[in-house]
Amino acid sequence: MAASNPVDYLAIRNTIARYCIALDTKDFGLFDHVFTQDVDTVYPFFEVKGMKDVAARIQKRHAILSPVTTQHALTTQLIEIAADGKTAKATTYFTGVHFGQGKWEGKEVTAWGTYADTLTLTEGQPSLPGSSGQWLISRREVSFTKRLGEEGVMDGE
Repeated sequence: MAASNPVDYLAIRNTIARYCIALDTKDFGLFDHVFTQDVDTVYPFFEVKGMKDVAARIQKRHAILSPVTTQHALTTQLIEIAADGKTAKATTYFTGVHFGQGKWEGKEVTAWGTYADTLTLTEGQPSLPGSSGQWLISRREVSFTKRLGEEGVMDGE
């Protein structure tokens, strides 16, 4: 069994964090640096395969149907890189706060949950100098522990 490259753990953390930054900045082009092209996802509101379809569904939910401002934070995390160094499993707790706009100004809904990710080491430019390559999410399951607040903020204006 080969020892894992310690920088790979940081690269995996950056990939997962980049997802949150994409949501909060509404820069959905960042998903090219988060998901594999054939990613398989299970969200509480939908199941989608393929990065382009995932990006479209998330964009629709966070920018088109629900023009909310968000802030996502990552907390407890466990990353386990497989013995071959080519795949990894990551469990990450998150908090996502969605701030209402328009008639929902001053209201918010907060979600607490877990990202259960499988990441794959891909060819190409390393996602972090010193890492073994680019780590991308090939499977994601999102589950909520709790949602609290005014769900109407997700309906938009």
